[in-house]
Amino acid sequence: MKKVLSIMLVLALVAAVFAACAQTPSQDSSGGSKAPASTGKKIFMSSAYYTAPYGAPLQEAVQDKAAELGYEIQIVDGEANADKQLAQFKTAVADGYDALIYWPGDTASTPPVVAYLNSTGLPWVALNTMVDDSVIDQVPCMVASDEVEIGRWLGRLILEYFEKNKTETKNIAYIEGSPGSSYTTHLTEGINEIIEGTGVKILNDHMYSEYDPSKAMTIMDDLLTKFGDQIDLVVTQDGGMFQGAYNAISAAGKLGDFGIICQGQDLIVKEKLLSGELYASVAQDPYREGSLAVEMLDKLMKGEEVEHWVVNPTGPIYKEDVDKYVWF
Repeated sequence: MKKVLSIMLVLALVAAVFAACAQTPSQDSSGGSKAPASTGKKIFMSSAYYTAPYGAPLQEAVQDKAAELGYEIQIVDGEANADKQLAQFKTAVADGYDALIYWPGDTASTPPVVAYLNSTGLPWVALNTMVDDSVIDQVPCMVASDEVEIGRWLGRLILEYFEKNKTETKNIAYIEGSPGSSYTTHLTEGINEIIEGTGVKILNDHMYSEYDPSKAMTIMDDLLTKFGDQIDLVVTQDGGMFQGAYNAISAAGKLGDFGIICQGQDLIVKEKLLSGELYASVAQDPYREGSLAVEMLDKLMKGEEVEHWVVNPTGPIYKEDVDKYVWF
């Protein structure tokens, strides 16, 4: 009897060992997921638009993807100031960071920063704002939407709007972002490429609200005063500017007098798409963009090849598409 009990005890112990070996490394004994193993490496990011609405989900994605891959991450506010960002990167290198992410402010100021980043010998990626053409080939990896293509999509939506809404004229009131920003310049370039020769007319000269809803509201007030009933369609370069323009149009009692189109995935854009007050928007997903940046940096840190320009997909968003996108 003792012999039988001994055999049974041995078999039970063997079974327990096999069960422990079969347990997946990603689970603890209670069945929960373990935190990813730390690589012991640190990533530093200088964000030119740290406080912008687009920045919050993008930076959240950078943090999430870095944690998922086992990296420590620090993100600081570069305040769209190239001198400040350069100083931040120099401090980060002195502090022993292993890799860098650069979200530039205005395009023209990027060459000195790019030159310094390359001089460090560290893996790095540029994100969102295109660097100056003179140094674009010196960037290991550029993660950004095709800004001209976003403009083309806005242009296509403009033509589509006028095809579906017949008007005697095709006059646009147009609000842009910041002078010197590649995003602002390229979106306008793309729009003009599509509407050239179609009879569509932009009524106003360049009106820059610097992505500030309150400034966009003031500009829209001025446009309504100056052009009044001549406006057939309002176009803004992002959701924050759309919000400002919408508020001005609403305060003037002009909602429904003309169409509105914008770029962006802000919550107010979603709300007004669903209400029918916004004809359409153009996608540029910040969460996808932030994740891509860390994915590409991870490959560079491992010595793997990456594409020189990794494009964040873009395209039109209509009312029926809202559930397909991340909103912020």
